[in-house]
Amino acid sequence: MKGLLVTLPVRRAAAALALGAALVTAGCGTTEAGRAATVDGRVITESQVNTARTEINKAFPDANLTASDVLYRLIEAPYVIDYVAKQGAPQSASVARANFPATADPSDEAIELLRGQYARQVLQQAGQTLPAEAMAGVKVVVNPRYGTFDPSKTELTPSRPDWLESSTTK
Repeated sequence: MKGLLVTLPVRRAAAALALGAALVTAGCGTTEAGRAATVDGRVITESQVNTARTEINKAFPDANLTASDVLYRLIEAPYVIDYVAKQGAPQSASVARANFPATADPSDEAIELLRGQYARQVLQQAGQTLPAEAMAGVKVVVNPRYGTFDPSKTELTPSRPDWLESSTTK
């Protein structure tokens, strides 16, 4: 009986700590676990981002892409690919696949990222950028760890949760 009395307060404390930790971490983001972003209902997982990043950086060492770089490119890729295709410069998956080393077996995400990159290069060579209308109305929700999406920029903007204090405010 004495052992039960000692462990009951310990169990209550452990349960309270677990509940507190769950409540604290629940407020850290609005995305589900494993999601890097959702783009008009299309889910881009953290696993897809990491796979594409690893494959691209291995195949093209000068790329040196970060996870945020890869995520931005995966968000933008279908829209920039579609836009340049309508301009008469389609970017095929077979061309992207052929540009990987012969020993590589790239994932669909790495191919999509590379197709998007080729489409961006087409626009750059023409002195253009993806028009804002190409992504107008697209609903993008990004996991805060990767940054904030702004279609007028060419990268995710690092985000700082509002509950963190700046060292200059102390």
